Amino acid sequence: MNDINSTEENLDDSEQPIRRAFIFLLNHSRTSEAFSKEEFKTFVNYQNPKTFTTYFSKKIKHLLEIAPNEKDKYLVAGIFKKFSRWDKFRRYYSQSSKLKVKYIEEYYKNLMIFEFFMPLTNENDLRSSLDELFYKNTVKLMLNRVLKSDLNIIFPKKNIETEEQYIERICEWISKRFGGYSIGTVRGRFKIDDLKTYAEVALQKTKGFDYLIDETTAIVRFIFHVGSPIKNQELFNIEQFHEKIDEFIDQREIRLEANQIRFIFKNLFVRNILDLVNGEDEIWMLESGIRNCLYIWKNENF
Repeated sequence: MNDINSTEENLDDSEQPIRRAFIFLLNHSRTSEAFSKEEFKTFVNYQNPKTFTTYFSKKIKHLLEIAPNEKDKYLVAGIFKKFSRWDKFRRYYSQSSKLKVKYIEEYYKNLMIFEFFMPLTNENDLRSSLDELFYKNTVKLMLNRVLKSDLNIIFPKKNIETEEQYIERICEWISKRFGGYSIGTVRGRFKIDDLKTYAEVALQKTKGFDYLIDETTAIVRFIFHVGSPIKNQELFNIEQFHEKIDEFIDQREIRLEANQIRFIFKNLFVRNILDLVNGEDEIWMLESGIRNCLYIWKNENF
């Protein structure tokens, strides 16, 4: 604790309690020891009780969490790490903005993940091509390339809809489900011929041909949630970890939405990607989640 108390500063009387509050919280963050509001109040020693009540409610309480195993006691929350230096804590204490945000958890029981595997050389072109699908203009052009009869099967048109309204409705549907993608890279090693012996490979190398090659692969990942979310305000309540039969969603609706996602994904994203990387020997895509499936598009000229 000497490292905390060794820094002497010329603080005026109004800042002395703030300094003591910082020392108290820093000590307890290191020991993870629970404490009561009264223990904190005694250590900090505000001259005016009203001042303590105000600042405890507006500032200190946002840095604490209820101790789960001790009644009427607190623990220093993880967010205090952001202010574990005196200058940062002092600045936080003088701010008027609210620190903590209350989170409500939403979770989906069903999801679909699509992952493309392709040589890294295509990454920049791939980004540019996929970024175009963030714009309604491009999405509408892509939808016009889809057979109307197929589109009407997956997205039945309403009698009262004009063609423009129908396409707008599908665009809105896409907008709610497609928010973005992520790209990562992995390194791999592959053989580019039939299985051979050491001697055969050595002979092949004398002729200038490789047998094993290194390749960096770009993985483009898309994640889609299916169905409506389940809201959970008690983020860490044990009850949420017990599966309840009556919470199961109508699987028919899930399958219908999954088919719609699969149809749109293949007709917009896959078509766009195949056009872009035209010339590769093979393109792989892994679908997981509701259904596990590996798609391989092979160049028919090889």
